[in-house]
Amino acid sequence: MEHKSKLLATTSSEAQGACPERTNDRFSSMPDEVAHRILSLLSILDLIRFGTVSKRCRELHLSTPSLNFDEFNNWNKSSYSKQFKLLNSLDRFLVLRRDSKIQQFRIRWSLAYGKGASLYNELYRVVTWIHMAVRCNVEVLDLELGIPETTELELPSCIFLCGSLRSLSVHCNKILTVPSSVHSTNLQYLKLTNVTIDEGFCKWISCSCKSIKELHLEHVRVENITIECSSLESFSFVFSSHSDLCHLSISCEKLEAMRINWRFDSPSSRSFKVFAPNLKYLKWTGSLLNNQNLGNFMCLETAEIFLNHEADNNDFGNVLELLCSIRRVKVLLLSGETAKVLLREGSMPALFDDISYLGVHMESLVDDMVSTMVSLLRGMPNLKTLYVKCDPSFLIQKPKACGFNREFWKSQNLAFIDHLKEATIELSSGNNGMELVRYMLEDAKNLKEMVILHSPEHSTLFQVVNESKRKSAARVVFQEYKANEKRELGRSGSLDSVTLLEEIRRGYISVTIELSNGFNAMELARYILEQAHRLEKTFIFYMIENESYIDERMDLAWTYN
Repeated sequence: MEHKSKLLATTSSEAQGACPERTNDRFSSMPDEVAHRILSLLSILDLIRFGTVSKRCRELHLSTPSLNFDEFNNWNKSSYSKQFKLLNSLDRFLVLRRDSKIQQFRIRWSLAYGKGASLYNELYRVVTWIHMAVRCNVEVLDLELGIPETTELELPSCIFLCGSLRSLSVHCNKILTVPSSVHSTNLQYLKLTNVTIDEGFCKWISCSCKSIKELHLEHVRVENITIECSSLESFSFVFSSHSDLCHLSISCEKLEAMRINWRFDSPSSRSFKVFAPNLKYLKWTGSLLNNQNLGNFMCLETAEIFLNHEADNNDFGNVLELLCSIRRVKVLLLSGETAKVLLREGSMPALFDDISYLGVHMESLVDDMVSTMVSLLRGMPNLKTLYVKCDPSFLIQKPKACGFNREFWKSQNLAFIDHLKEATIELSSGNNGMELVRYMLEDAKNLKEMVILHSPEHSTLFQVVNESKRKSAARVVFQEYKANEKRELGRSGSLDSVTLLEEIRRGYISVTIELSNGFNAMELARYILEQAHRLEKTFIFYMIENESYIDERMDLAWTYN
C-alpha cells in the first residue's frame, strides 16, 4: 500500500495545481505495458480513482488489461443507495473502456445479503460484466460468486463460445450447464469448484475442448466422470469429504500429472479406470477401491499413495494390481496404513527396482509396523534416500515400539543398505526408530547424511546414537521439533511435491534461490536442478562459511545440468 500511495501521490501533483514543467509524472514516459503491469496491482476502486488524476492516467486506467472486482464481499451493502452507486460506478467504468482488450478479469462477488429486486439487480449486473468481458476478448476469466440457494443462475453460454478464452475458473454453488452442441473452444485451463455438473459436461470436454491442458474439479457434485481427451496434461479430482461420485474413468494419452482425493463409505459400488501411458506424477488419497483398472504407468516418476482401507475391501488382487501399475516409479510416498494394506499378504516381491526415494508417513514405528517396513525395503534394492515421518502425538500415547533392535535389522540382509546415501528419521515413542538409525549408521557404508528429527524427550538417547556415529562417515544432523508442530512429508523437507512437480514441468528457464538455515531451500535447489530439464540458469545465494558443505550437498545435482 505504501508503494501504491507513492505512485498516486506522484501523479496527483498536477491535479493539485503544480506547474506541469516541475511535475515528475513517472507515467508520462513509461511504456504502456510497464504502466499496465503496475496498475494491475491496484484494486478496481483505486484504479478508478487513479483515472481521475490526469489525462494520461485516464487513458491508462481505461486500457488496463487486468481487472479485479474482488474487494466487495465485505462492502457495506446495507444501504441500497450505496450499493446502487457502487454498481453504477463499475458499470460506467466498463462502458467507458469500450472494446479495449481484457486479458484477465476476476470477479469475487457475494449476493448473499441482497433481497428481492436488489438481489436480482446485482445478479443482472454481474452477468452483464461477464458479457462485456467476452466482448473484449477476455483470455483469463475467474469467477467466485456467492449466491443464495433459492436464487437461480445460469452462466452465459457466451463464456463457452468465447474464442479468446484460454483459462476459466468457476467457484459457485450452482448447476453448470455447458452447450449441448459441439462447438470448438480454445480453453487450455479449466477449474470448477463447488458446482454441480452432469455427464454432458464430460462429453463437452471430450468433444469440444481440443486444446485443454489442465482440468481441476474440486468439490464438484456429479455421479459419473468419463474424460477422453487427447490434449489433457494435468487432471485433478478433489472431494475431501465423502463424495457421491460412483465411476471415474480417465483416458488421456498425454496426461502427465493426476491428483485424486476420493473418499466414500463403501467401495463396492465404485470404479476407477485410467489409461494414461505417459503419466509422470500421481497423487491418490482417500479410500481404496475394489474395482479399479489402472494399466501400467511405465513413465511414472513420482507417486504419492495415501489410501484408507474400508472394512468390506478384501480383494488382495486389486492391491497387487496397484503395486504392478506403479512399479516403475522412482519417488514413492506412502502412508503407513497404505503400506500395511499393500503388504498384508506377506513380503512384497522385488517390484520397485527403479525406486530411489521412499517416504513413509506413519503414526509411529510400532512393532507391527516394523515388519511392513522390512517388506517395503526388501522390495527396493536400489533405494538411495529414505524418509520416515512419524506423528508426534504418539509420544504421549506411547504404543508398543521396543521389540526390534539393530541386530534384527542386520539379520534381514536388506540389499538397499549398500546403496543408501541419505536418510531422515523422525523419532516417536519407543526405541524402534532409534535402532533403525543405528542400523543405517553402522551398516550403510555409502551413507552421506543422516537427519534425525526428535522431541526434547529423546535427548537422553543421543549417547546411543553417538556410539554408532563414530562408526560412520556420514554427516549426522539433529533437529528438534515440538509435539504439536505440523510437518509435511517431502523430499528431505517440507516440500509440496504436487506444486513443485507441476510448476517445474512448465519449463522454468531461470531460478534464483537464497539459502538460509535448514535444508528445505537446498533440497528445493537440488530438486529443480535434477528435474527442470529446460533450465538454463540457476543463481544460489549462500553464506560463505557454508560453501564447502553446499559443494558436498549439491555435487550430485550439478551433474544433471
